[in-house]
Amino acid sequence: MPADFPPEPWDLRGRGWLTVWTAPRSAVPPPPPGVTPLTLFGKVVVVSAFVDYTPPGLLSYHELMTAVLVRRGLRPGLTITDIWVDDETSKRGARAMWGIPKEMADFTFTANPNLSAAINGIAGADENPRKAPGLPALLTTSVWQSSGDKAHRTKLRTSAHVRPTRLRWRTTPDGPLGWLTKARPRLHLAVTNLRMRFGSS
Repeated sequence: MPADFPPEPWDLRGRGWLTVWTAPRSAVPPPPPGVTPLTLFGKVVVVSAFVDYTPPGLLSYHELMTAVLVRRGLRPGLTITDIWVDDETSKRGARAMWGIPKEMADFTFTANPNLSAAINGIAGADENPRKAPGLPALLTTSVWQSSGDKAHRTKLRTSAHVRPTRLRWRTTPDGPLGWLTKARPRLHLAVTNLRMRFGSS
């Protein structure tokens, strides 16, 4: 019986708004086996983002995620700790193929032109844009997720245009992202012309 989601790789398009944080290691969810969080000044480096995936990408949906910068041996990468989407196909495929723990949620999402997005009881973010130039960016990395008692690796390749911005995050203290209240924001970026290939070709 064929799977009810597209095979990898997934080619996605869209835009996003992200913040880089530093957090105490004790506050961050544990990584997969054999994977070590990367640290800056003794703190774990965390990324949170709202993403709007749009045509002509393979799927169209909204996403809120947090990820920890990690390494396995000398190879750097990411581990997604928390993630919500509003598309069942995205949820099923990511869980089955890559071990990404996507959950379903109802989003409030506008970005015309500035971001205002939220999931009730979890988190929200509002943008106050800066007048700053942007730059093209390329990233090829690995995403490490728990698979039983092992770490499963997935390839991630992206290109985009990034510019500095300002984001004000609102996190529900006793919600699933309450641990972000112990983190300190370091950098905010708006991402446009996002092209992402997730998984092996």
